[in-house]
Amino acid sequence: MKPKSLLTLLTMLCLTALPALAQTAAEAELAAGRRIYLEGVLPDGQALQGMRADIGALSGSAAACVTCHRRSGLGQVEGTSGIPPITGRALFGGGEPVLVRMDRRFDKRVSMAHQPYTQAEFSAAVREGKHPSGRAMDSLMPHFALTEPQLRAVAAYLQTLSPEMSPAVVGDTIHMATVIAPGVEPARRQAFIQTLTTAVQQMNLNVMSGRRQKMIAVEERRLHSRRKWALDLWELNGPSSTWAEQLAQRQKQQPVFAIVSGLSNGEWQPVQDFCEANRVGCWFPSVDMVPADAAQSQFSLYFSAGVTTEAQVMASKLKAGSGRVVQLVAPDAVAHSAAAALRQALAQGKRLALQDVEAAADLATVQAAIAGLGAQDTLVLWLRPSDLSGLARLAKTRAQVLVSATLAGNEQLDLPAALRQNATLVQPLEVPHMRQANVERLQAWLAGSQLPLVDLRLQSEVFFAAGALQSTLRGMLNNLHTDYLIERAESTLGGFETMQVQEEIQAMMMAPMNKRPLQTTQPTPAQVAATEAAVKAQKDHLEEMRQRGGTTVYPRLSLAQGQRFASKGAYLERLDPDAPGTIGEPEWVVP
Repeated sequence: MKPKSLLTLLTMLCLTALPALAQTAAEAELAAGRRIYLEGVLPDGQALQGMRADIGALSGSAAACVTCHRRSGLGQVEGTSGIPPITGRALFGGGEPVLVRMDRRFDKRVSMAHQPYTQAEFSAAVREGKHPSGRAMDSLMPHFALTEPQLRAVAAYLQTLSPEMSPAVVGDTIHMATVIAPGVEPARRQAFIQTLTTAVQQMNLNVMSGRRQKMIAVEERRLHSRRKWALDLWELNGPSSTWAEQLAQRQKQQPVFAIVSGLSNGEWQPVQDFCEANRVGCWFPSVDMVPADAAQSQFSLYFSAGVTTEAQVMASKLKAGSGRVVQLVAPDAVAHSAAAALRQALAQGKRLALQDVEAAADLATVQAAIAGLGAQDTLVLWLRPSDLSGLARLAKTRAQVLVSATLAGNEQLDLPAALRQNATLVQPLEVPHMRQANVERLQAWLAGSQLPLVDLRLQSEVFFAAGALQSTLRGMLNNLHTDYLIERAESTLGGFETMQVQEEIQAMMMAPMNKRPLQTTQPTPAQVAATEAAVKAQKDHLEEMRQRGGTTVYPRLSLAQGQRFASKGAYLERLDPDAPGTIGEPEWVVP
């Protein structure tokens, strides 16, 4: 080959390689920015160092941008300080302005618009806490001694945060879905569908009705952020190993923003896996067997950890003892997962024995398993009502008995007399009288919507899921990104519940307590007594309503950053030894 030809070839090879080299450099810069933002780690592996005016030095993950500005880059509110959005579009411009609600309790404003930052202004903000206007930024903003290449890397990563809305948003419509797993009883399935679809239909009627336009906030009208829902029903079939493909096909046909509620008598892991892989919100499904890795999920929220919560509460009461533990386990997946969770929670203890017995075994086998249990021992019942009835001829035991309310039912469960003497119900729901007060709004809505009350817990969960999602979406304005959905839920869910309670109390106080026709004659003593009794009952009812922690069957629902379970514990309720119901004061336990 001639030298000239060789030179030409080398030149061509170099020119061909240039785009790949440039791409590699860009990818490296982006990876460096991502690590600084999310982990607080510099490109050389050293910890990011920051200095805050109010608390001093920060290092590593404590200094990472994500701690305050969140994964979405859309910020949050810390106490009375609003942490503004810092996405690429928010800082450097391009496209529609980024407006974010700063949800302080008494100052419900949006983030302030500003001129796009230059790279020099961005550097001054990060290094010196200096706003482009010349003012000093809030003391919450640390000062970072980053190099120019490191600053460019962070800026490059910011450009990737929340760049565009979810593909599930089409015009004035947000596409949603709900999932029903195989094996759900027909009555529960129908109640679930009726409750959810009715709630969505009613919300859609109120979204953009002309007569309600003046009730919509200014920023919502400006951004056209009120949208209706298109809700698809995804009913799965076959073994759970096939669900991933079914869900993927549905998402391919029409992407959805979130799985609203959802229903399963057993497994839910494939649905959560789908949501995590596709950045789809998994929004408070009605499931008892919550995936084992739910607490570490990014896009999945649950009412509680299901039967695992009960197992952990039991374990917290049993760890101090040293007696035997026998678990009677119903022949279904939920019961077996609960028994496994208790076994795992007690694995570090020094118990003499922990034995599992299938409830489907004959009575003699069950009797033999619990024979000899003493006062220091424990019998755990992971049983359905039909399983409990099969224990009617069981001999009396001296052991303490712990009963799963999720599996066995509410406080009126039919527990055989031989097991009631030392029995405690582990109940993740609110205590009965407060539970009834909590769901008055739901029951009024069901009656007004001409829907039957079939399953109080299920319908309470569905009603809450729909209402809370609607409220959260309104707070997001047009920033419809899944990570922001979860962040908004973490910061506002407790406030949503509080607001719902306050609205109910206010409505009761404004309603006339004694709306009667004027009397022209002197009331009789009996009429006076009846009026006084009615007034007292109304006042007592109002006081009880003030004591509530929420509007669902759960005692209190709230989230914090990184939390995935809105209710954190369960009550220990002592069962009446002689009749259905409970006695004494319940104990609330957070494991």
